[in-house]
Amino acid sequence: MRARRRRLSIATAVAATVAGVGLTAPPATSAPPLQYVSLGDSYTAGNGAGTYTETTCWRSPDTYGALVAEHDGAEHVNAACSGGRVADLTQPRQLGAPTTRTATYRVAGNAQVQQDKWLRRAKADQLCGETTQPDLSWEMSFVGETTATTSGSVELTATVSCQLTAAPQIDAVTQDTDAVFLTIGGNDVNFSGIVLQCMVLRSATGCESTIAAADAALPDLRDRTAEALQAIHDRSRGNAEVHLVGYPNLLNTASYSIPEAAPTYDAGAALFAMQARGDELQAKGVAELDAADTGPHGYTFVDVKPAWDGLTHGLDPRTTPDNSQAWLVPVLAPGRQLPEWVHPTQEGYAATAEAIIDAMP
Repeated sequence: MRARRRRLSIATAVAATVAGVGLTAPPATSAPPLQYVSLGDSYTAGNGAGTYTETTCWRSPDTYGALVAEHDGAEHVNAACSGGRVADLTQPRQLGAPTTRTATYRVAGNAQVQQDKWLRRAKADQLCGETTQPDLSWEMSFVGETTATTSGSVELTATVSCQLTAAPQIDAVTQDTDAVFLTIGGNDVNFSGIVLQCMVLRSATGCESTIAAADAALPDLRDRTAEALQAIHDRSRGNAEVHLVGYPNLLNTASYSIPEAAPTYDAGAALFAMQARGDELQAKGVAELDAADTGPHGYTFVDVKPAWDGLTHGLDPRTTPDNSQAWLVPVLAPGRQLPEWVHPTQEGYAATAEAIIDAMP
């Protein structure tokens, strides 16, 4: 494990140098704050925390990255997004279905110039809507247009398709980034399908096939995750320690058979084993990256399960559950929306933050 880097200002560095040779140093200035960035899926964004800055990506000020940053006095950027997959770390992602908007503007020039001027006006007027997050933007494409000439000028009436798009999450990382935190991979192996089949419908055949498919996808997920982590590290020019943060146990038991009335499949054992294998593969991939890196900052896998007391704070899968100890939002929890189900509560995010702080050098 490498030492955590605390950047020094030029004045501070000069002061230390000249002091060593007995010269009078210029006044030292304080070092800039550490820069932390969170990437990944809903378990990083903050789904379940109950407090949100927006509900497109479900980013929360109480997510684990923000808590770690607060602990260290660091600045924090949350670029994680609910539903995120490994590909979204390095590629733009379309969010939701496109909508259409129509407007009329007076423009001049040839057809291409008219379209360009129309688009500039539409963007200035926020025709597709307002975005409150710097990494979210509207992509506009023409789907229909008509023109009318009045007193020598052209009025262009156009309809555009509006697609909300998130920039590649990696864009939030710079050479000044000191640490990157991310949880990723659940959506790549159909997290929502597992929740639906195993915890909502409690379908033995559906749960078994969904977990089997997830388990088969884990080796490829490990390889793609490693490539993305390498890209993140390279984006920081080797200056950031990259922390891949694991998932807590979803259930509070390692054995639970479904359907309850006539059990035929141990969903609890299968899910427990699949999560353990996922951690094992991801941890091994991170260790290999770290061993191959020769710089001062590398890669860390953070296993959060010990901080969550193993199985203690997972969800009770029984039809009449006791979730008084759960640090995950139960399915159908009153006052909660579907994107919050089976995601950490504030207690869960605090426990994950503690695990990261303990793992940081």
